[in-house]
Amino acid sequence: MIEAKTISIQHDDAREAGALARGELFDVLGKAPDFVLLFVAGHLDAAVVMEGFGRDLPARTRVVGCSTFAEIGEEGGLTRSVTAMGLCFGGGVEAEGFLVENLAGREREAGRSLGEQAKAFGPKLLVLLADGLVNTDRLVLGMQDVLGSTFPIVGGMAIDDGRFERAYEILDRRVISGGAVALGLRGPVELVAGAKSGWVPIGATHTCTRVENGNVVLEIDGRPALDLYLEYLGPRAGEMPSVSADFPIGIVGGLDGVPRVEGESIALLRSVKGVDEARRALVFGGDIPEGAKIRMTRATRDDVIRGANEVGAKLVASMPKPSLALFFDCGGRKMVLGPRYREELGETFARLEGVPKVGFYCAGEFSPVDGVTMHHDETFTMALLRG
Repeated sequence: MIEAKTISIQHDDAREAGALARGELFDVLGKAPDFVLLFVAGHLDAAVVMEGFGRDLPARTRVVGCSTFAEIGEEGGLTRSVTAMGLCFGGGVEAEGFLVENLAGREREAGRSLGEQAKAFGPKLLVLLADGLVNTDRLVLGMQDVLGSTFPIVGGMAIDDGRFERAYEILDRRVISGGAVALGLRGPVELVAGAKSGWVPIGATHTCTRVENGNVVLEIDGRPALDLYLEYLGPRAGEMPSVSADFPIGIVGGLDGVPRVEGESIALLRSVKGVDEARRALVFGGDIPEGAKIRMTRATRDDVIRGANEVGAKLVASMPKPSLALFFDCGGRKMVLGPRYREELGETFARLEGVPKVGFYCAGEFSPVDGVTMHHDETFTMALLRG
């Protein structure tokens, strides 16, 4: 059995926001939770929030959380909040928290370490919150080296409020940067998860012919990658880098063993996180292997919202009465949707009336596709749990 309640507090004093969030969460639950999923707005110092939240917190109450671009609470999308879901377990459902530090440059090794910690506990699934400023593709691969490629992992990448300077990860009373935390559940618990972007490919298929460090694409079809990308942007090229959120790259081939999202012609989306002007290169948030087949993409706001609605409808049909719903939505989608960003959750939330909900807008998302968890960009992902 899983009992869950979600609260959100908007307060610009970080310590007070944490204290108020703890107090309200305990009030709505009527008791101390076993675990808390905690999402902290990027403009707040997460360590100071935890000073307030952790004050008078019983030792048995565990915390897993991270900093966010924005938060998702019971009323939908919101900003500048501390949002928390309290979880109480019974009926054989048990939970444990895991942490690895210093991912940069050793992501796959760190993933194996996180996988070994989890394997010793024997979970049915993991909720992963990893730093969005490192290569989490390799972190997930390292975890899969230990847990297997089909082990279910859902979650998102921690980030700040758009500055891309420092993200925070939380386990219990510890607040770190540059690491990853995870919540593992075992016992009689079920999961359904899904992902969909809404972006569609345009133009010709191209080949990444020169890639450095996995995520720096120097050449496409033997040409400087940035030059080709700017050609596609046309008159909007002058809006770089902010316009790149509107035009992610779609990987359509050249990824061995990577399944496709049902109904999508794109295997994975990769967003442009930066450019190297001197080398005319594109820097991505996730890996794009040399030889990958790619296409440029585009989407209207209606397309983006429709993608979220479709995956929400599919999952609710698969699990009509879940114990809780988790949402990991890309911050890039929020930027593209602008004032319409709350519409993205509307239909799905209506289908989940009475179901506790929580999540955040992140730098990238983790969700299984055909049973294999991958890192997605600019994709709406969600998970329904029943226990």
